[in-house]
Amino acid sequence: MTFRFMAPDTIRSASQRALLEQWDQLAAGRPFPAFAELKPDPAIHDPRQLVAWAVEGEGRLRKFRAMYQGENVAEAFNSAWAGKTMEQVVSMSLRRITLEPAKECAASGCAVYMVFSTIDANDQQVDCERLLLPFGGGNKVEHLLASLQLTVVGSRPRIVKHFDMQADVRLQGKIRSGFSTGATSEAGGDQRRAARRTVARAARISFARRSMTCIVRNLSATGAAVETTDPAAIPDSFRLVLEMEATERCCRVVWRRKGRIGVRFS
Repeated sequence: MTFRFMAPDTIRSASQRALLEQWDQLAAGRPFPAFAELKPDPAIHDPRQLVAWAVEGEGRLRKFRAMYQGENVAEAFNSAWAGKTMEQVVSMSLRRITLEPAKECAASGCAVYMVFSTIDANDQQVDCERLLLPFGGGNKVEHLLASLQLTVVGSRPRIVKHFDMQADVRLQGKIRSGFSTGATSEAGGDQRRAARRTVARAARISFARRSMTCIVRNLSATGAAVETTDPAAIPDSFRLVLEMEATERCCRVVWRRKGRIGVRFS
């Protein structure tokens, strides 16, 4: 499998983009942060969708042993993973699309993102979005954090069985740390193209016949940081109108933190 560099905003899930953003900020100029530095905020990303792995060995002997398994993952696979290796818990049919990205993440020290899909009993496509984040010390990756997210809500065990029978990779790539500090990535897509200025302007968010007030905390020609009381209630796309302006800006959420969201204007 080939993992080319991609831009962070390629990630579809706003919560996974927020988790990636937190990882990058914790890295603070390093290739990756230490696992002890991570304190996932449930308001940003659901811990029930996470799996933490310890990295053991090197090269071809490298293994991944489960340290933590979220409730949603345990329900989907109908088994407890703690203390077991990835080879022990993943079916033969899924090993290639689970093990190889994990090895790439551990070897490169980059975040790895994949989307793979199956067809359910109703002949509908179901996607699984998987984000892997490396943690460790120096240049050695010692832990991986995996986020798994399905595009449908239903019987997780039944959906996993469909993935066992058929799983097609739709998208895969890796992301190097440093993008949130303005460093240029090899993907070339995440560097801010316009200088941002600090502001404190009231504004209104509108979506699906709903609206709510907010405060814009910084602003540029291409995006903004928006402070709101309930970031989780805001969809990935919405309209924004600043005070004393009539022009609507169409926005796409690129990260979420407690009390704030970052948006790109489209």
